Amino acid sequence: MAKELDPLKVLLHLLSPNIEPDEAFKVLSHLDLDQWDALNAEAQRQEVEPFFYTLLVNLNKSHGLQIPQKDLLRQVYLATAAQNMLALHDTEIVLSALQKAGIAVAGLKGVYLLEHAYPDIGARSMSDIDILVKKQNLAECTGILEALGYRPTTYFDPNDENFDTKHLPPMQKSSGAMVEAHWTLLEENEPFTIDTEALWERTLPAKIANVDALALGTEDLILHLCLHLTYQHYLNLGLRSLLDVALVIHKFESEINWNKLVEIAKTWGAEKVTTLTLKLVETQLNVPIPAEVAESLLPEGIPPSLLEQARIQLLERVRFEDRLTPDLVKMNASSNVFSKIRIGLQRVFIPRLALARTYNISPTSPKIVYFYWIRVKYLIRNYGGTLQRLLKREKTTAPALQKAEISYTLHAWMTPQKD
Repeated sequence: MAKELDPLKVLLHLLSPNIEPDEAFKVLSHLDLDQWDALNAEAQRQEVEPFFYTLLVNLNKSHGLQIPQKDLLRQVYLATAAQNMLALHDTEIVLSALQKAGIAVAGLKGVYLLEHAYPDIGARSMSDIDILVKKQNLAECTGILEALGYRPTTYFDPNDENFDTKHLPPMQKSSGAMVEAHWTLLEENEPFTIDTEALWERTLPAKIANVDALALGTEDLILHLCLHLTYQHYLNLGLRSLLDVALVIHKFESEINWNKLVEIAKTWGAEKVTTLTLKLVETQLNVPIPAEVAESLLPEGIPPSLLEQARIQLLERVRFEDRLTPDLVKMNASSNVFSKIRIGLQRVFIPRLALARTYNISPTSPKIVYFYWIRVKYLIRNYGGTLQRLLKREKTTAPALQKAEISYTLHAWMTPQKD
């Protein structure tokens, strides 16, 4: 009987924000132990165990649902809750210090979602404390964080042309979560046009970690989550990040101005990213999106084959030994030897500023030349074997190559074309 269960399909159905408790209980009460094992394994694979546990506990309270492996799920939930409590304690200290200095700050991603989209702070894991500050406040923000015991994890100078990054280096102290202070939502050299001044004008007051702070406007919040999952991370974050978007839309359904969202998405150049993400939310987690949103953003629609590729990329979390970057995929696709060499050299000789951030050294230091050699060794160690197998056309690389090619094709489709 266990073989008849599609654990991913069942998990998606159960985690839909619109599912009624009676329906969830009906689905779960008929599972045997093998099916429960498969469902729990899928929740772990998709990194939604804590949220799944809260659903099960609520059904236990309301319907008397018996939960196999409850202790294991509970341990994951409690560990997540404890880690988040510590992170929110640190967040309170950071936000209070910035507020005292008169620096406007908005909570991003997990640090906001934990308290405003999820049922409790243990229902979602969070690795970093992500905040948004204004670019002119970066130096002062760094000084405040350093006074609190945080240290930058690598080189950064706010006076550099930091077009290829969107936040200060992660700031870390002896214990606790790292802080990432963003000044924009996406790297400035990406082909999107996010107006940060307009972003700040649309921020809303929000209580975060017991501090009166700010949050992105509801429409900006949804768009940022779409960009983060689908474009920035190439649809590789799994169900948890799709659930972020679904829960925000469900929670703030009455407050969303869909016409405003469409307008902002168009000014950003994020029509395809937004349409694809919202379509995945609708088809996979059963959260209805007004039909006119997709029609306004992308009148030609999304090809069904592309939507299916995106679904597979997001949810079929297969891991391969071969690590295929966009450069390796390009090299493999090129039949020109000189083109392959050029791509390889570009991969090695990245801009000095990017190298400086990678190896925590000033870009003006004479020693930085040595770190190009360090980079060569790093690339050989981590990608040399994959490159050899690609050049030999070994069959073992085929599954990883196919997945990577689909990923980068989807990414290229989403990327706005500049005139």
